[in-house]
Amino acid sequence: MKRVILLSAILIALPFVLKADPPKKVNLTFNAENHKLKIEAVHPVQNVEKHYIDLISVSVNGKEVKTINLQKQSDKKGEMVEVEIPQIVKGCEVVVKARCNQFGTKKETLTF
Repeated sequence: MKRVILLSAILIALPFVLKADPPKKVNLTFNAENHKLKIEAVHPVQNVEKHYIDLISVSVNGKEVKTINLQKQSDKKGEMVEVEIPQIVKGCEVVVKARCNQFGTKKETLTF
């Protein structure tokens, strides 16, 4: 009976895993003069309204400082946003996560 349940769970989960399409890469560029962080989530899609980056979050030294919720992707190649993050100073760790609305998350970490 346990094998049947396990096999059923695997068969149910398999289509979701095969469809997994997290962002390919998250590129970060920081301008120290104006404290602006440029975030590029590389996520090629065919339809920007049905399949898109729906969440970008920025954490500085383990504390979430910015969350961006999106309703569609701005470009078929990916999403690009620029946000002001005054908490970024020399020596801090910045973690940016980009999430696909269908499945998958990609994370990038930088230490300044």
